[in-house]
Amino acid sequence: MAKWIGYAVSVNCGEPLGCYQGTILEADGNTITLTKAFRNGFPYPKAQVTLNAADIRDLKIIETRPEPAEPTHSTVAVTKNNKKGQRATVCENLQANPTNSALDASPLGTGHQFCLSVAPSSSRAQAARAGGSAPAPARSKPIEIQGNRNNNKNNTHAGSYGNSGTTPKGRGGGGGAYEKARRRNEACFGEAASPAIDDDFDFEGNLALFDKRALWESMRNSKPDLVRQADEAGKLRHDENVLGGGGGASARRAIRVPDELRGPLDYVTDDAVLVPAVAPALRRRLWDGLERLGLGDSARTLLARGAADVCLRLVGGGRRLDPRNAHQTPAVALLAAPAAPGAAAAARCLRLLHSHGARVALHVAGEGACRELDAELAALALSGVRAGALDALPSPDLVLLALPAAGAAAALAWARAARAATVAVEPPEAGWEAAGVRCRAAVQALLPAALGAGLGRVYLVDVAPPPPLFREQRVAYRPPFGAQPVLALHVADHADAEPAP
Repeated sequence: MAKWIGYAVSVNCGEPLGCYQGTILEADGNTITLTKAFRNGFPYPKAQVTLNAADIRDLKIIETRPEPAEPTHSTVAVTKNNKKGQRATVCENLQANPTNSALDASPLGTGHQFCLSVAPSSSRAQAARAGGSAPAPARSKPIEIQGNRNNNKNNTHAGSYGNSGTTPKGRGGGGGAYEKARRRNEACFGEAASPAIDDDFDFEGNLALFDKRALWESMRNSKPDLVRQADEAGKLRHDENVLGGGGGASARRAIRVPDELRGPLDYVTDDAVLVPAVAPALRRRLWDGLERLGLGDSARTLLARGAADVCLRLVGGGRRLDPRNAHQTPAVALLAAPAAPGAAAAARCLRLLHSHGARVALHVAGEGACRELDAELAALALSGVRAGALDALPSPDLVLLALPAAGAAAALAWARAARAATVAVEPPEAGWEAAGVRCRAAVQALLPAALGAGLGRVYLVDVAPPPPLFREQRVAYRPPFGAQPVLALHVADHADAEPAP
């Protein structure tokens, strides 16, 4: 059987295998292996296909010229006409290209063996032996592709093509662009892709099965009870809390101050702890007590750390201070006066911001001496940061203010024109709203003062004061901070607050 290797043949295996065309790669008495194979006119997905002799019903030789026996990738030569038409299949291409000779083969013998026989009537060599001139090449009969394209899905034969389906129905008579697309899809993906595009998806019917009301109800029931109650109460504004803590009846007092030392309002934390505002005289006594106990410097350090945390939050935090984001490094400017109580803490806060990677600059307004402020300015000078004039300050993203209630008009005018977020450290109660300067936040230590609305959100920093310091001033003090070093305070409603004893 080795003499038939390299011949192009057409093998009809009937149903469900179908009809194969290809070049004989191997042949023996029981099997035949084809390369460059086509099945039912379309390229076979594998490089080789092996057929058993028992499955072969008809075999025809369509090309007698030997070809290399090595398996290669099969290609299809399609004749191209001037007019654009449908893409030709293998059957149509064979009709357009006549073969050199027509050979017939039929299965013979028993025991699942077959042999090939050459039909002498169609041989060019016989015509030459007869003494006549060689006739014109005989035009072979077109190969008729047999069988339905529905194959047996359970067939485990080596030459099985696998699962196949029906082709999509034609539109508008089965011609035109849709037919070309169908041929391309079948040639590329095989027939198994056809059923997926046979039917249109019913969007309206599928949408009718979707119960939106039941879905929203299940989502609502999955929320925590507190959030669900907030939804039922109505939508909140951006500055309102979803959780309670705005001074309701459940608010509790952690600090009790004598009436003559109380301020005109109370604050409440996010955890519903009432913190009373105190008079300026009580705050001065508490700071003097810290200095007397030798704790003033450590209190200023903790105040600076809390103010730095608030500033880092306002300038963007890790997003702006990422080392890979050097082109958006925030700039912070400090305006301080020696007479201001929070000047030294504000200067130390500026040094902390510089250590975090922010660009810093400072201006000292007014005359006077302050030992703590001078020490901080000397520490900043070691890092290359020195006090300069207002005109030399860069355009800031954040302005730190530590100024007295009166004076420093030029510094306040510069802060108003800067149009940047402003943070005040230990500010006066009235603030600087009369000068047109409004703050985003005000940072205080020990006990808060009743600050005006122009100073923004009030933050209380834990500076670890000793309890005897409050007992000296007849203040019942229990730390309200919990696990937080800085507390955001909101104005409480006196009607709902727990009454003081």
